Amino acid sequence: MVDPQSPELAYLQVARLLEARIRSGELRGKMPAERALAEEFEVSYGTVRRAISILRDSGLVRSVHGRGTFVT
Repeated sequence: MVDPQSPELAYLQVARLLEARIRSGELRGKMPAERALAEEFEVSYGTVRRAISILRDSGLVRSVHGRGTFVT
């Protein structure tokens, strides 16, 4: 869950948490839907989209239009 008291922005917290799951092997293959992640982390859909964008830019995930986001 995202800590609302943290000085770190919510999307950066989500990106960090997802990156940790990817690196530990907990997340493999297709990632959960962005809306499901938003519910899990109790943040907006846009916050999750921004976090995934960071992961995409760092090469940890790739998005395939119409199919979803996949761990690389």
